[in-house]
Amino acid sequence: MVDAALKLTCHGQTVSVQALTNNGQALLPLLVKQSQASQVQQASDDSLTLTFAPNDSQLDEDSRLKAKSVFDSLRTLVNQVQPLRQHPHAVFLGGVFAYDLLGGFENLPDVPNGANTCPDFVFYLAETLILIDHQTQTTDIIGSVFSGNNVAQNYFAVSQRLEQLNQQLVQGGSYQQQAVPRVSREQLSVDKSDDIYQQDVRALKEHILAGDIFQVVPSRTFSLPCPDPHLAYAKLKQQNPSPYMFFLQDDAFCIFGASPESALKYCSQSNQVEVYPIAGTRPRGFNPNGSINMDLDSRIELNLREDDKEKAEHLMLVDLARNDIARVSVPGSRYVKDLLKVDRYSQVMHLVSRVVGQLRADLDALHAYQACMNMGTLVGAPKVSAARLIRDVEKQRRGSYGGAVGYLNSQGDMDTCIVIRSAFVQQGTAYVQAGAGVVYDSDPVSEANETRSKAQAVLRAIVDAHQEKLA
Repeated sequence: MVDAALKLTCHGQTVSVQALTNNGQALLPLLVKQSQASQVQQASDDSLTLTFAPNDSQLDEDSRLKAKSVFDSLRTLVNQVQPLRQHPHAVFLGGVFAYDLLGGFENLPDVPNGANTCPDFVFYLAETLILIDHQTQTTDIIGSVFSGNNVAQNYFAVSQRLEQLNQQLVQGGSYQQQAVPRVSREQLSVDKSDDIYQQDVRALKEHILAGDIFQVVPSRTFSLPCPDPHLAYAKLKQQNPSPYMFFLQDDAFCIFGASPESALKYCSQSNQVEVYPIAGTRPRGFNPNGSINMDLDSRIELNLREDDKEKAEHLMLVDLARNDIARVSVPGSRYVKDLLKVDRYSQVMHLVSRVVGQLRADLDALHAYQACMNMGTLVGAPKVSAARLIRDVEKQRRGSYGGAVGYLNSQGDMDTCIVIRSAFVQQGTAYVQAGAGVVYDSDPVSEANETRSKAQAVLRAIVDAHQEKLA
């Protein structure tokens, strides 16, 4: 996304809508007219506030899923803005759902913001897009003009912008890297020491012994300076290519990452909804010079596959994913398409599975996300009980970590990934959160080490991008 027409920001039960261009301003009357909010307040010609009623806990599960909510602000744009040309991305919403969005639908303990201050969600409606197809080596430039009083003027402005972008792409140019301050491993800090994190693991294991939960995923946050997030992201793409690479720039922060794990994916053409649980981690097998030792790597994979604790944890989360998908699927259509595969990345390898189903006709992708949030691999099981305990031990909101970044389009498609292996950057500091799955027989030392392994790829990229090696 190059230019956005609208910005939608959610805090609790309130969604603020800001028109970023005259083109975007044309959509505000539509949102006022079609809004499902209990209260609509238009503060100015370019902004409005939608307030939704709190979730009614007395409703049954299906009624709660279909009740009016903050998701309707996004749903209105996808459903009501009808493109004249049937390009799948004529209406394109890109952004992030924070982990804490769950608190608007479930009763969780109140905790303050942490360093990661991402709102409950932030989404942008695209005005101009550049779509790069790496397989066909083609690039499309797309502009969206929304009907309204000044449609001719807006059409002219968007057309000019498309021509400008086309010229820039044709002419190309070299990137002039500016000098950046050095970042070293000595500047790395963590909000919880190994000892304190291990205490959290032991405390949570007591809840497992008491039968409160079966599994839970506590996290901690590493931080270090990040003067140039774009450089760090470029280095991360080079060092740790992953299925989902993302960089989201907000006016208050940015988020970048290389996530291996889909959050929720829906394809309208096939009507398939899927999640991709990842649980079970080992570090890669390295030679002393940093290259991969293939024999050692394969032995580590065998150890991972034969580890009863890792398999039990993974299958528990696959079962949770099956339950989530079943809530929104046509009866009998949900099944496990892939089970206990191993995916490799630059620093770690994971056990992975894939659960799919056919989405019910009375639901859409946003309903599916609501039913599945947050992904069990970042919370635990049972999900709500684990989420409450996470807030008890972490004592702060997670922000973007453990939420999802991705897009919705005019066809109803959704593709999101879990915000892991990522950095939240604000005022020149990167915050890299990582967690570990705790079960009955978890070793606190191993779980603390796992958080470091998971954070390592992003931390290394930040330091290497700023001209210093992270050992």
